[in-house]
Amino acid sequence: MTQQTYRFEDALYSCNRCGLCHPCSPLMQVQNLESSTARGKIRLARCYVQGEVEASRTLIDRIYECLLCGHCSRVCPAGIKVEEVMQSTRRTLASSGKTPPQIRRIVSNIELTGNIYGDAAAEKPSKINGDLVYFPGCVSSIKHRDLAEAVLKSLSKAGLNVEVVDGVCCGAPAWAAGYNEVYEKRCELLQGILEGKSVITNCPHCQYFLRRLRNVEVKHVSQIYVDLIDAGRLKPGKVQEATVTYSDPCYLARFLNIIDEPRRVLLSLDGLRLVEMESRGENTKCCGNGFELVQNCYPELASKLAGNRLKDALNIGAGVVVTSCPHCQVTLGGAARERNLNLEVIDLSQLLSKACP
Repeated sequence: MTQQTYRFEDALYSCNRCGLCHPCSPLMQVQNLESSTARGKIRLARCYVQGEVEASRTLIDRIYECLLCGHCSRVCPAGIKVEEVMQSTRRTLASSGKTPPQIRRIVSNIELTGNIYGDAAAEKPSKINGDLVYFPGCVSSIKHRDLAEAVLKSLSKAGLNVEVVDGVCCGAPAWAAGYNEVYEKRCELLQGILEGKSVITNCPHCQYFLRRLRNVEVKHVSQIYVDLIDAGRLKPGKVQEATVTYSDPCYLARFLNIIDEPRRVLLSLDGLRLVEMESRGENTKCCGNGFELVQNCYPELASKLAGNRLKDALNIGAGVVVTSCPHCQVTLGGAARERNLNLEVIDLSQLLSKACP
């Protein structure tokens, strides 16, 4: 038995069913099911691994609906890393061909084209000559190029010259789906490209997973912006007056502990009034994207989760929701448009680029 298998099986039996995961589960707030909570999902995973239940469509959905946001792990008194338990369970399902077709398609796209969208025209990675690299990730490279352009504009204003690795997935969605071999192949590819480099990214998932590479320094753009503003190299001007709130991305706040930096950037912009939601920082509420897996496989669920987050913003009088994750931007922005809300969703880099004409 490998160490990884031991940890997985040990975790399946560690839940003491205390229920502390119930109030922090965004899924519970939408579905109101025991199987929406970490306690319920761990129970399902244990029964499946033990062979007590079949991999029914309901079981598969409950396992893959998990956002892997890490909130329940933070409050678990038994110290269970629920996102790792769910990922290992998905690995077991994937090895038996039990993955939902929408998720299999995303993983297949990564294998065949190097990105989640299956965009064969996306630029392929090549040798990098410089030491400073901008890694936009899939969303900013392909579907929402305006996010990457906003980052590049702000970095250019500060005099930073970066080489861009475009149209390349970090492998995080493959890991989240339970396809470890696909993820590991991405790591091997990226290790050869990025080793010895300093990497800037605007995607928290990319930052978290690229940090696993050897001899690669990875920073989120908000960290870079703060350094540049403090050094006087980036001088934001006045922006249109607005009441804004900041929605912490799960991985940026809970897994990378980058909480203050985005707020420091916002506070440097003249004309903004920052108001805070109750669920913030390490206690942030997930947008519902779930590594693009929930967004693509369960879009109605993702929209409901995002809608709850937007309600939090409206309840404190915000007119603008700022985030610093392209996945949050996609899901929250889409939910706001679906509901015709008088609420703008904008990425931190987009807002900063407007202040740096």
